[in-house]
Formats: sequence, C-alpha cells, structure tokens
Amino acid sequence: MRHTISKIFSLALPLAFPLTLSFCVSASADTLQSQLHTCAQFSDDSKRLACYDKLTGNLQQHAEQQFGQEQRAAIEEAPDIITAIITQAEEGAHGKYTFRLDNGQIWRQVGSGRVIWKGGEQVEVERGAFGSFLMRKTRGGRSVRVKRLN
Repeated sequence: MRHTISKIFSLALPLAFPLTLSFCVSASADTLQSQLHTCAQFSDDSKRLACYDKLTGNLQQHAEQQFGQEQRAAIEEAPDIITAIITQAEEGAHGKYTFRLDNGQIWRQVGSGRVIWKGGEQVEVERGAFGSFLMRKTRGGRSVRVKRLN
C-alpha cells in the first residue's frame, strides 16, 4: 500500500508542479500589465509620473519573481503562427532543406519527409508540441518539422 501511494505521488508531482508554476507566472504578469494600464489612465502628468515611479520599485520585485521563467513568458506572448515567403530554399545533407524567409528568419528542416519548395512560395510556420515548429505551404498540403537557425 505504501509503495503504491509513493508511486502515485512520484507520477503526479511532475505534472502538478508546472501547472502551479505557470499559474503564478501569468498572474504576476497580469498584475504588472494592469498596473501599467492604470498609470496610463491619469491625465495629470504629475500623478501619472508618480504612479510610474512607484511601479519602478515593483519592477525589481517582478524581475525577481520572473527569474528562471523568462523564456516561458516570451513564449506566452509570441504568436502561434507566422506567414512568410521563401526567398531561398537550399537542399543540404540527406535531402534536408534550409529556408530563408522574407522576414529575415532562417529555418532548417529537421523532420523526415520530402518537400519540393522553392523561392517565392508562401509558407506558414506554426508552433507544434514540446517546443517544435512545423512549416507548410499556406495553400495546404504536407507539413515538415523545422528548427530556426537565427
């Protein structure tokens, strides 16, 4: 019995901790954002400045609360999908391509799968599971797993 309970906790704890942590991070980010919005509402310059001055003291505390979670906050603010045009597609080793996009980003194919894409084609890069990314033509069709190089 004791072994079973221990096993249940060892399996459940890794799942519960990230959920609790993500709630705390998003709650503190919302608080800072709402405070900035409140300060912006003051029409009197001196009151608005005093409000912002008070917040600067809170920024250090906020930065300390975010310590180690900066990447998670950036991901939460990032879009789930972008659209761009391939300016150059180069075939590399093992038939995997490197794509240069019109927005300056460079992506390399990491997933298996055959793609025949060339410059001038419009693609979507979408966030996948576990930090991965998928690229596909905007007209539809097969997607390929990619990794950003720059």
